Amino acid sequence: MGGAMNFNHLQIFYKVAQLQHFTRAAEALFISQPAVSKQIHELEKSLGQSLFTRTGQKVYLTEAGRLLYEYAERIFTLTAEAEIALDELQGLLRGHLSVGASTTIGTYLLPDLLGQYTSLYPQIHLSVKVENTSAIEEAVLSHQLELGLVEGKVNHAELEVRPWRYDALVLVSACDKALEWPEAMTLQQFMDLNLPLVVRESGSGTRTVLEEALLAHGVQLPVPLMELGSTEAIKRVVSAGLGYAFISQLTIELEVAAQRLRQIPLSDFELRRPLYLIFPRRQRFSKAAEAFLQLL
Repeated sequence: MGGAMNFNHLQIFYKVAQLQHFTRAAEALFISQPAVSKQIHELEKSLGQSLFTRTGQKVYLTEAGRLLYEYAERIFTLTAEAEIALDELQGLLRGHLSVGASTTIGTYLLPDLLGQYTSLYPQIHLSVKVENTSAIEEAVLSHQLELGLVEGKVNHAELEVRPWRYDALVLVSACDKALEWPEAMTLQQFMDLNLPLVVRESGSGTRTVLEEALLAHGVQLPVPLMELGSTEAIKRVVSAGLGYAFISQLTIELEVAAQRLRQIPLSDFELRRPLYLIFPRRQRFSKAAEAFLQLL
């Protein structure tokens, strides 16, 4: 080894290794791609070993790179723990909380929670990400977020998953639909009508939960009329009379009261689903995160 290792070089190496891409690492670090390449070259030169092999746009770790990555991960974990420990000395007079939520929770439940949190801890800086469940899972796994609130099932060995509260998925139509529903229609009877269904996109927690619940009743989700990226978009399409949807009960209170949507009861199908809190296993929480957990 040519000399003492440069901590800045190590940070850049760690980001490139995580993203397997020089340009994306540069964007994440807010520096130029040539600067990333130059500093990786300097690090390799100082170590006397190649750390990456390149295939097209992607880069892969060499054996030396994998070894250095393991040590870098330990170093940056300890650095983060040191920062948390120092922040804790300050109590909650300063600090940062990064929290994410899947789309339904982020739109309908998180704003009230964040409002309460901000009124209690006005000096904590909040970073909030609202995406579908799989995106929030990835962000928590990569430590971009301390906590996530999701409506889809999450199974990952590195994540702690705890039920937080419950919601139900209910079948809705526009209020002015002329179709006369039987008093006690079954799920299969509804499906046999071959009515147009509007659903969330693949990767959405709501979509995953619905597909699994239908399969448990021996029903395959039919080809939908539309796949949309938000519950609000689905509500607008359904209230315009263009289709039907299974939708979170938490999200339709205003539309039902305003008689833009109505719930269609099914005699043999009730889908109550847990909403989950997720965070990395063995996570040491900041005081700001602990305060948010107390609020939950």
